[in-house]
Amino acid sequence: MAKKDWCGILFFICGVILFGFTSVGTVVSMSFLEGWGNPPGKYWSAIQQGRLMFPMIFSWVLMSVGLVFIFSNELKNLYIRLSN
Repeated sequence: MAKKDWCGILFFICGVILFGFTSVGTVVSMSFLEGWGNPPGKYWSAIQQGRLMFPMIFSWVLMSVGLVFIFSNELKNLYIRLSN
């Protein structure tokens, strides 16, 4: 495996762990939530009140970059095949 594959695996795993901890923090803070606005719902209100939006989005970015690194060779071959 190339270094890019290992970096992709590491980014993806870090993103999954960060997403898991952010979700656990959100669920814990949902129990203390007294009221919420109907359009965002209770889950997103807990994320906004707990200021967990940045870690949530950062975990999505880490997972996306990890997947791109893991499948970079396949994406490159697909691009070459489609450009011809």
